[in-house]
Amino acid sequence: PRVLSFGGVWSNHLHALAFLGQRFGIATLGLVRGDGGQQPTAMLADARRWGMEIQFLSREQYALRATPGFERWLGQRYPDWEWVPEGGSNRQAVLGCRRIWNLLQGSGWEQPEYLMCALGTGGTLAGLIAGKPERTRILGVPVLKLGAGGERQVRTLLLQAGVGDPGGWALVSGDYGGYARLSAELAAFMLRMESGGQLPLDPVYTAKLMASFHRQLLAGYFPPGSRVLLVHTGGLQGRRGMQQRITQRAAAFVGPLSI
Repeated sequence: PRVLSFGGVWSNHLHALAFLGQRFGIATLGLVRGDGGQQPTAMLADARRWGMEIQFLSREQYALRATPGFERWLGQRYPDWEWVPEGGSNRQAVLGCRRIWNLLQGSGWEQPEYLMCALGTGGTLAGLIAGKPERTRILGVPVLKLGAGGERQVRTLLLQAGVGDPGGWALVSGDYGGYARLSAELAAFMLRMESGGQLPLDPVYTAKLMASFHRQLLAGYFPPGSRVLLVHTGGLQGRRGMQQRITQRAAAFVGPLSI
C-alpha cells in the first residue's frame, strides 16, 4: 500500500504517518504547505529519515486541496495512492478513536463525569463521543476559531462513521485564535503548569486544553466531587518549532493569570 496526506511543516499527523510507514513498510507521501527553499524543520527531517517523500504546495495550491479540480489532479498524478485527509480525520479515525474507551477498562476511569479533549480536525473528539458512556459529558476545546462550524464538523464525522449522535457533549470556547497563535498569558500558564505538574504540554493543543479546563474549574462549572478526565493528544514534537517563542512570550507576561 501507498498512502499520501497533507499538513504543514510541523504537522503531527504527517510525523506520525511517516513513522508508521517506516515501521510497517508502507510508502508515504506528504503534501506540505510551504516552500521547498525554506529552512527544513525537524519534523520534515524526521519524516524524510523515515522514508516519507515530501512535495511542497504553495499556500494557494494548498487552499484548493478539497476542491474537485485538485482531487482530479491528485488522482491523475497519484492514481494508486490511498488518500488520508489532513489531520487524519475520517470515518476510520472515528471508529479507531472510539476504542480509546477500551483502554480505560480496569483503570477506575471507565465512566468519569466529564472528559475534555482538544478539537483540531475533529476525529479524536468525534471518536470519544461515539464511544462515550451515557453518564459522561464531553467538552471539546477548539484550537481554532470555528464558531458553529466546529459542531458541524464533529456531527459530519459521526455521520460518516455511521454512528448516531449520543448527545451529552458540547464545545467550550477559549478564543485562542489559531494553531500557531500563542498569547503571552497562555505561554506563561503553560510553563507554570509544567513546572508545578511535571506534565509536558504543547502550545497548539494541550496547553489550550489545560487552560480551558482551568477556566471551567475557576468558573465553578464542575460540581464538587466530579472526576474530569483530560485527554493528552500529544503534539510535543511540534513544540520544537515554538520553544523560543514560548520562552519569550512567557517572559513578557505581566500580571495575574486569568486562565
